[in-house]
Amino acid sequence: MKRHYKLDVHLIGGGIYSYWPVDYSRPIDKIGDWGRSVEGVREVAKVAEDCGVDYCLEALNRFEGYLLNTAEEAVEFVRQVESPRVKVMLDTFHMNIEEDSIGGAIRTAGPRLGHFHVVECNRRVPGKGRIPWLEIRDALKDIGYDRMVVMEPFVRMGGKVGSDIKVWRDLSRGASLRIPAVDALAPHRFFEGILRLRPCESLPLVEAVGVDADDVGA
Repeated sequence: MKRHYKLDVHLIGGGIYSYWPVDYSRPIDKIGDWGRSVEGVREVAKVAEDCGVDYCLEALNRFEGYLLNTAEEAVEFVRQVESPRVKVMLDTFHMNIEEDSIGGAIRTAGPRLGHFHVVECNRRVPGKGRIPWLEIRDALKDIGYDRMVVMEPFVRMGGKVGSDIKVWRDLSRGASLRIPAVDALAPHRFFEGILRLRPCESLPLVEAVGVDADDVGA
């Protein structure tokens, strides 16, 4: 945490309240682990407060974590920690699995939302799946969210992360690791299109900017 501060990094986030990936071959004690985790995060929060770093706790889907699966659980956990530097982190991939309403989950997090990840239901780049982006846009506006929105696709097999999150096929469809800068801008332009839309209009296509999103995020 102190190293982050020295590097002028003021936010860290993820499943940093428990261990990951979870070993589900062992018994799970959610109630007991919850209490122990709250106590541990309270101690970390003291350092975060001293260093001016936001410590954002990500709600993960049930297959990757068991302690915080929904925005409601994350908000309650953060409430129990009682630190202004400990915040909720949401990710549209995990929300697609766990939440009854993605927009509702964002509104539940409200002012406690400290960081937001965007990716499709298949972990490809935004615009190549069925995540309700207009609903998400409206919910973020409703809560006055003005922090970072970070794209986090996972589309290639191999490596530690690919194995841990179970990417068993090439979702990039053979895309090169060396993609032109204009290709990398395609999902960003997709979001720009969403921001310009009125409620009655249709979502823009990533391909409309002249780039196939299959070649992005490899």
